[in-house]
Amino acid sequence: MDSPAHTARRATVEDLPALEGLWQSAGLPWEELEKFVTEFQVVPGEEGVLLAAIGLMVESSAALLHSEAVRLNGDEDALRDALWRRIQIVARNQGVHRVWTQEDAVFWRDAGFLPATEGELSGNGASFLQPGEGWSSFQLVDPARANAVAQEQLAVWQATRQQEAEEFGRKVKVFRTVAFLVFGVVLVLVLGLLWAVMKTNVLGRVFR
Repeated sequence: MDSPAHTARRATVEDLPALEGLWQSAGLPWEELEKFVTEFQVVPGEEGVLLAAIGLMVESSAALLHSEAVRLNGDEDALRDALWRRIQIVARNQGVHRVWTQEDAVFWRDAGFLPATEGELSGNGASFLQPGEGWSSFQLVDPARANAVAQEQLAVWQATRQQEAEEFGRKVKVFRTVAFLVFGVVLVLVLGLLWAVMKTNVLGRVFR
């Protein structure tokens, strides 16, 4: 399913004419979708042609994968794979835990999307999850695992900070000890020098 020849990117307003043609060929309501052009990820082809597109609407920690449009050229799953790789990156960067869809291409099932249970549908607060059949989802991030990882990283950071603080404290103690020793040596030398000078002056007076 990997296809390094295809890469996906975010759609721009400049892609709108090509997107409208792609949506129309897929029988999608292009006049409504054009308002959400920046939600779409696209696979560009040559000379400004778009080979595939799909929308990703993010709502808190949930996301909706919608309005798939793919050119029928025998390479459809490779195009979907390029979109899916890009979508996972975009979704994770926006804090998405679970991706939902009603797209029914076999590719999405093979990619790991599982049929949603009634409990999953009713227990999710995303506004786009309307009652009905055909819903499937992909758990992008396990919230419990993500929290555990965050706690582990926090514990490691705290341990590192404590170790750094202890190491700094040891260095400060060593520095103080060395400073006191140097001060003591200098003081002894100064006192010895003063004593030598005073002794010399006293002897000079005695034998004058």
